[in-house]
Amino acid sequence: MASKRRKGRPRKPGHRYRNGNLRPSSHEPAVSPAAIAATQPHRQGLGDRAADQKAESELGRMALRGQVTALQCLAGQRYAAQWRAYLGTLDGPRSPQRGHGRGNGCNECDPPRACACEHAKRAWTRSTLALDREAVVMVARVACWDMPCPAWGLSTLITGLNALTQTLGLTTQDKSGRCGNASWNTASALPQPKTL
Repeated sequence: MASKRRKGRPRKPGHRYRNGNLRPSSHEPAVSPAAIAATQPHRQGLGDRAADQKAESELGRMALRGQVTALQCLAGQRYAAQWRAYLGTLDGPRSPQRGHGRGNGCNECDPPRACACEHAKRAWTRSTLALDREAVVMVARVACWDMPCPAWGLSTLITGLNALTQTLGLTTQDKSGRCGNASWNTASALPQPKTL
């Protein structure tokens, strides 16, 4: 009696693990993560640093290229995190107690200072007010929207990131003497990265 053929596509030949997955053959070369990362278009030009985790964002790639410092990169990442937290509160989860999921339960917080939505709004507003108009646009473009910084906007971006390092308290420089002078220039207080 002839055996019945199985339906579907036949299995690839080769040795398998106990769970049924195909083992990689010895004649296929193993591809390293660095080689895969070097082929991705947004990581090209980074050389050996293409596999670095920072290369995922435009701000991180600028830090790897030396256009911004590590502290400025951290300030931009914190600003982007504040922006995302604030955006999450604008149309947050709905309260199931109010019927059909309508109404945001955070609107009825008794002490408004303890409200997480209000805290996210105040943190992002405080950071945004530390920047001038051009710096807000350039920092949002690079840090939040992950768009490349044009050559003419690099100095504006660096000035904005320097202001954010002071506002977010990422430096130990002059923490006590900074109360009240709104025209204080932060660009001279921090080291400037090299420009390409």
